[in-house]
Amino acid sequence: MQTTRAGRAIARAVIDHALYQDLDSVALEGFLLLLGRVSMKQILRLILCGALCWMNPVAANETTSVFTLDVDDNGELEPLTDGLLILRHLFGFSGSALTEGAVGENSKRIDAGAIDAHLTANRSAMDIDGDGEVRPLTDGLLILRHLFGFAGNALIDGAVGSFAERGTSSTVVAQLQTLMDTDGDGILDSDEDQPPVISLIGAASITLVEGDDYFDPGATALDQEDGPLSNQITVTGLGALKGAEPGQYIVRYEVIDSAGNAVFQDRAVVVTAEVEMLTVLGSVSDATSPLSLVGAPFEVIGAFDAGIDYNSCENDGGEGCPNMSWQIARDPDRGSVLQVSHSGAGKLAGLYLKTGPAGPVDLSAYGRGTLEFDVKIISGDPSMIMKVDCVYDCTSGDYALADASTGVWVTYVVEIDDLVAQGLELRNIDTGIVIWAAEFTSTVFQLDNVRWRANIDGPGEPVNQLAPPGTNWVNPNPIAGFQAPASYPGYALAFSDEFEASTLDTQHWKPEVNGNGGGNNELQYYRAENAYLREGLLVIEAREESFAGRDYTSARLTTQDKFEFTYGRVDIRAALPTGQGIWPALWMLGANFPEVGWPQSGEIDIVELLGQEDDRVYGTVHWQNEGNKAQYPNTGSGGKKLNGGENYHGQYHVFSLVWQETQLEWLVDGVSYLKFDITDNANLAAFRKSFFLIFNVAVGGNWPGSPDQSTRLPQRMLVDYVRVYQAASD
Repeated sequence: MQTTRAGRAIARAVIDHALYQDLDSVALEGFLLLLGRVSMKQILRLILCGALCWMNPVAANETTSVFTLDVDDNGELEPLTDGLLILRHLFGFSGSALTEGAVGENSKRIDAGAIDAHLTANRSAMDIDGDGEVRPLTDGLLILRHLFGFAGNALIDGAVGSFAERGTSSTVVAQLQTLMDTDGDGILDSDEDQPPVISLIGAASITLVEGDDYFDPGATALDQEDGPLSNQITVTGLGALKGAEPGQYIVRYEVIDSAGNAVFQDRAVVVTAEVEMLTVLGSVSDATSPLSLVGAPFEVIGAFDAGIDYNSCENDGGEGCPNMSWQIARDPDRGSVLQVSHSGAGKLAGLYLKTGPAGPVDLSAYGRGTLEFDVKIISGDPSMIMKVDCVYDCTSGDYALADASTGVWVTYVVEIDDLVAQGLELRNIDTGIVIWAAEFTSTVFQLDNVRWRANIDGPGEPVNQLAPPGTNWVNPNPIAGFQAPASYPGYALAFSDEFEASTLDTQHWKPEVNGNGGGNNELQYYRAENAYLREGLLVIEAREESFAGRDYTSARLTTQDKFEFTYGRVDIRAALPTGQGIWPALWMLGANFPEVGWPQSGEIDIVELLGQEDDRVYGTVHWQNEGNKAQYPNTGSGGKKLNGGENYHGQYHVFSLVWQETQLEWLVDGVSYLKFDITDNANLAAFRKSFFLIFNVAVGGNWPGSPDQSTRLPQRMLVDYVRVYQAASD
């Protein structure tokens, strides 16, 4: 909703201020869309080319004077004055084209030459994303959006440069706030200059069925000078949700700090018409036993437990189910809810709600609907995983959920079609939900309001994008290709995954769930559901589908905090996807990435490929060199090209990295094609520390460009195995 309001304001301002006086209505619309949509960048380039005829980045120079976003020096920060001045400057405007209609009242700096000189002298301060360059469509857009009140993904989508050090909304906002000298005292880091930050608890958009009660998750507020302000938040819009008819409603959270800085954050609540709903687990104010919470046809609460070889177990609080227990708990707002406890033994265990003696049920009427449930973390791991099972060995496979917030109820909404796409057969459902903590140890959580909700328009046609295991799914890359040796002299196997199981091994891999564009302006939303196992293969699938404001989905898996290593040989046998805008990568990051960031952590790309050039792969390293970002080989390296019309899509190849104390060496099918010396250079110290593995398929981005009409989706990267060898001990 912020984007919409800001867009309208910009529209009025563009007209009033004659921002681009030579633009027609179509071009103007393109500019407005740019503010909120990544895919419209090229529109603005075309719009501005007539005026500028160049799009060179502005090199970041040293700041020569104290700089704030108050460019016209009138003591106020305004998007249609200060923000426009910065954006026009970065696009090369000068003279009256720079300042016309963009200088505020009571300004001390009004002359175009003085403003241009001021901004030129302070270009490095405008490197908001920290990529070493100052660009209008990244840094300038971030500044303008921030001044308009954009937050979260609406702030950063499509506006963070390649190799940015600050690629999240929180880091970008923190940097921007250092430049907000709203009181004009010339102190950049004054606490009183910086407004509070409001953070929503739970999702930014919640769907509510007509007649259901709305439980507001709330929000938190923090101010650098005043500290926590959560108890001073004013909430409006709740009254409209009582007995609300179908439509969209806004719940607004507002807070003012002691310096008078006022901020707000909106949550969208969508009320839909009443539809068929199946309650699997519901609150009962006076329930005395867990089973009284369970709704027919689900009659059993049970668990599977690795401590007893993954067999089912009852809640006996002892050897029969050693790593999981459940009980009634009292919630002050909801009454009786189910509370689940994992032991601290580190053994995987999950709770399930299962059909009774009558057997599985046909829930095909819920196709295109949603599975919804509420979770509150009491203590321990905030990351949850769920699935739904049909008659063995039919299952949806693991579905990773976004982290919950400890101590508050969070509502999860899972598209049933996503579960079906992973292999769930709706005609033979025997669990209403299976759920567990991702780290499955020392965690207590509460579960409430588990319900299957039908789609208001009906189930439609079957939505299986992939056939369930054992049916007609066909390996799209059947050619055998190269096989690596199973062992090497002087090496011992330290880590491997042959992907022969039915589900992804969560002790090895963690799916990332985000839509931040990977720091490369990528177009996909990473979902756990897009990575699955078939026929002894890991499949990472890029799809064209709308999800969370993105037009594409894919998957990214890491071994972070699960497997990290220093030195050795990595062999990955894989067939890579193809097509314009498709960007598969098998790579590594330094294990200290969360602490030091990129490129300080170092990055080793075992193999990357541009889908439009599927006969060539690249190996690359990135690091920090005396404070500057560096990479080897330089952009434009020839990589490893296949001959004779072959490609990396039509058959399997083995991509290898040999990492020694002295050098990195890249190989394809056992043949070396690139080496990099890492000796005697303090700037290369990152490559003598531990790294973790990352497998992903990106869609779009700065390097491959966007998909076009020639791109055929879905595209799949198929990984047969990954093996890591290290020097054998004597």
